[in-house]
Amino acid sequence: MKHLIPFLLPFMLLTGCVRTVYVPHGTPVRLRETVPDVKVWVKEADGQVVEGRMDLPEGWYALPVDGEDLP
Repeated sequence: MKHLIPFLLPFMLLTGCVRTVYVPHGTPVRLRETVPDVKVWVKEADGQVVEGRMDLPEGWYALPVDGEDLP
């Protein structure tokens, strides 16, 4: 039993420390902190969609894509 305590104690102490939040499909979410170097699709002036990278700032909303504008 003494050999099991070091393995069981962390499980007992950390139980409940993780919370999962369900967000229904199509629901916008607000970013709580800046997300650096995100891969994005950007529409140019001529309407062509190209790959890009950017930092998404704290406070911005993230929305699902319907796929119509993707290449």
